[in-house]
Amino acid sequence: MPRHFKKGVKREHHFLKGLEKPLEEIAAIPGVKKVIPGRIYASDSRGFEVKVSRETKTGLKLIAKSDGSVQEVFLVVDRKDREAVKDAISAMFQ
Repeated sequence: MPRHFKKGVKREHHFLKGLEKPLEEIAAIPGVKKVIPGRIYASDSRGFEVKVSRETKTGLKLIAKSDGSVQEVFLVVDRKDREAVKDAISAMFQ
């Protein structure tokens, strides 16, 4: 695995507060090949939330919210595994 990956999560850039551990749990879901955190935006969100936003060409896009910020997270997932991964993520963050 490339040098910036640890426990299946790319660690070249920053994470929202409290997001690192949940991303490691998502990386452990069968079918998830890589977890790549994306851009962080300011927001008026409160609390912590992770949800599946949409499918991409290579997998899934998640939106993570944490006290005043929102971060995109991209998952590399094979097409055949996407529904199972969506269900597992929904079950984790209910």
